[in-house]
Amino acid sequence: MTGPESEHDVEQRTPPADVSWALHRMMVAAAVMDVTLGQRLGLNSADYQAMKHLMTSEDPLGTVELGALVGLTSGSATGLVDRLEHAGHLVRHRDPHDRRRLILQPTSEAIERVRSEIQPLIDRLDELLAPYSNGERELLARFLHDATDVYRSYDRRDPTKKDAGPRSADALPGE
Repeated sequence: MTGPESEHDVEQRTPPADVSWALHRMMVAAAVMDVTLGQRLGLNSADYQAMKHLMTSEDPLGTVELGALVGLTSGSATGLVDRLEHAGHLVRHRDPHDRRRLILQPTSEAIERVRSEIQPLIDRLDELLAPYSNGERELLARFLHDATDVYRSYDRRDPTKKDAGPRSADALPGE
């Protein structure tokens, strides 16, 4: 044994790429689940993505910000918001810090409908986590929060930098 770990311990580690690809596969499965959930809620893809952003955003969103998140022009985003408001999925409120700005908020009915649809998934994930210790769950949560930050920063990369785009399959590290 050389150092605090035996050679066997080092060989048994999961390579970081395996974890990264497992996370990516999980996110692909989540995207498929999003399509199913959107269909169950009677929403097209853009409307569902917009509602998902409104329900998970840490900051209040206006029409322009929401449009940017789902890849729409301001005019198209206004149409999307009008449609969601008319269907009873969201309401517009004056921003208390800037009375000229309107912020969008999901209705309590929309939130409850989503909760009722995803509760079986949440219950199953809770069952999956049950055998893990508190420390292991804290580690998993920390990793997922950190990974979320990495994913959120991805769209803020400078596309003119050499390392900003996808690499070719035969590129060597450092090229």
